[in-house]
Amino acid sequence: MGVAYAFPGDYSMPRKSLVRKFPKSWLTSVTVLRGGGRDAKGNPLPTTEITVTGCLIAPRATAEPVYRADVVSSTAVLYRDPGFTFLPDDRIRVPAGARMAGTWSVDGRVGDWPHGVEVGLVLA
Repeated sequence: MGVAYAFPGDYSMPRKSLVRKFPKSWLTSVTVLRGGGRDAKGNPLPTTEITVTGCLIAPRATAEPVYRADVVSSTAVLYRDPGFTFLPDDRIRVPAGARMAGTWSVDGRVGDWPHGVEVGLVLA
């Protein structure tokens, strides 16, 4: 069981917000899977699950001219207001029933902007 981080992605915060411009129905909570791997002896290490609220998940746009009718989207982007630090080795689990559901890995460097974060994701 993880911890829910609602501050400052909470809608009650009176300030500029990247995510607040979208309908609340578009937002979802995700589970960040942090850690894991193996120790020096090859034994599995525990993974910490952290619940993060107020996230917007969308397909990642590309500039290539591609006919997309038969392409399965394997990249996405997560937007969230400041307040939680995503790490490059995190995995993000989007719950079933939510837009872009599945387990994703952080792709590249997290974009840290004044009014929020942008996290590139690739299907794990």
